Amino acid sequence: MKSSLSARFASLLTLIIICYCIFFYRLGDYPLWDPDEGRSGEIAKEMLSSGNWVTLTHEGNPYYDKPAPYFWLLALGFRLSGLHEFPARFPSALAAALTVAVIYLWASLSGGSGRGFWAGMVLATSMEFVFLGRIARVDMVFTFFFSAALLSFLGWQRYSQGKVWIRLFYLFMALAVLAKGPVGLVLPLFIVAITIGLRKRWVLLREMDLLRGTVIVVLVAGLWYLLAAIRDPAYIWTFLWDHNVARYFTTEPGVKHPEPVYYFLPVLTGGYLPWSLFLPSLVYDFWMRRKEQDCEEALFLLVWAVAIFAFFSFSRNKLPGYILPLFPPLALLMGGFLHRFHEAGAAPKGIRLWLLAASSFWLLSLLFVFPLSELFLSQRFSRFPSLSPPLLPVALFIVLLVAGWILGQVKWTPWVVGLSSLWLVMWFYGAKASEISELRSSHSLARVVNQDAAKGARVVAVRGESFSFYLSRQVEVVSGPDVVERRLQESVPTVALVKEKHLRKLELNSPSRLFVWKSIPSADALVANFPPSPPPD
Repeated sequence: MKSSLSARFASLLTLIIICYCIFFYRLGDYPLWDPDEGRSGEIAKEMLSSGNWVTLTHEGNPYYDKPAPYFWLLALGFRLSGLHEFPARFPSALAAALTVAVIYLWASLSGGSGRGFWAGMVLATSMEFVFLGRIARVDMVFTFFFSAALLSFLGWQRYSQGKVWIRLFYLFMALAVLAKGPVGLVLPLFIVAITIGLRKRWVLLREMDLLRGTVIVVLVAGLWYLLAAIRDPAYIWTFLWDHNVARYFTTEPGVKHPEPVYYFLPVLTGGYLPWSLFLPSLVYDFWMRRKEQDCEEALFLLVWAVAIFAFFSFSRNKLPGYILPLFPPLALLMGGFLHRFHEAGAAPKGIRLWLLAASSFWLLSLLFVFPLSELFLSQRFSRFPSLSPPLLPVALFIVLLVAGWILGQVKWTPWVVGLSSLWLVMWFYGAKASEISELRSSHSLARVVNQDAAKGARVVAVRGESFSFYLSRQVEVVSGPDVVERRLQESVPTVALVKEKHLRKLELNSPSRLFVWKSIPSADALVANFPPSPPPD
């Protein structure tokens, strides 16, 4: 008993440390990245300054894309600790850690702390999950509520269909609807309906207490929708129709992200690295053990993952973050597989060879893929920072992998892969994120305007995003460089943010009225129709 408790405590403590290193390490040490983080920060900043916590504005105009509650979290963080990067990213980081926690708890309840640890480890070190857990976007907050809802339903099925579990299911669905919209209600119910249909357990529909569940969803999620509809009826109509229904079926102007139906195949393969390399072994193991395992949970997790993938694959507009909610069920399935592999210390020869090949491929990729990517990116961006990781840690991981197989310790394999992924994340966000921010953020250019003698000057920008967030004054966002050119030709002192690629055209058309204050190759430039103040002595 003591051994079991100590093992559970050790696995939980290790996972907490991993979550801190993955999601919170140097979280506020680099500027907000455009366009997503800059836009989120500016919307929350405007919410604070206007006092309007019901509907959203962006650059002074109504913003109909998202519900308001997610931005409440950012605005509260700004109010408590100021306008900077950490409170903007903290809701996503906290939601990512909480998602790992609920996956650990469920896997521990259903399969022991070992399964819980490996499920949490897989989820926390998947590349797309890491990235979206450290960025000021709504995706991770939505994924936490979405996952908590479906795990609550699974708990209701497993544990005598208790009332608490099913009410939590409706509560978390309502919070998912507040986070991102109707998809937080439609998709969980879709997944539940498919599972009930496949198992032909129609009696569950009567036992789910749908009437009380509807009341919970309406009371929790409906209040904001009602207040927003009263304040601005166009908000609710535009959000529900244009950004949900029309966006799924058509490529409306302004929200175009048209991608082919197979778009999410490479997204999942890359986003689930390094564990996507183990998926063939997982599928084989799952098929061989299909009569031994908990069929009810396995079927539910499969439907969960496949339904999300299929649902968004048939959407006309696609973004990589759409399939984030399928990472938790994949982590539960992969966690069970790795736990069995780790505990047994052996597996069928085909699985062992595949894991060795996949792990070797992952580690060798750390040596070669980044330099090749850097070569490609340097052709597009004249000043892209080096992305090559240090060779010594990668070499050590390769030595550990080889040593484990020579010594017959095949159970080292998932440890080596997981720790190498953890190291990669810490190296990137510790050493490279700040460098990349120079190309992805307008922070340094906004600082020039804030510090320079540009008081009283008009400030204009083509897509403000983080530039507006970091400036302490109003920014006039214009439609393109032609409008900027006209503003610079006027007699009003004007400072403008433009793309660096537009500089040559501006210099040709307005050579006597253009002063380049700062230029970042392959990124943005700050120009004005008057010279900058001289630096202090």
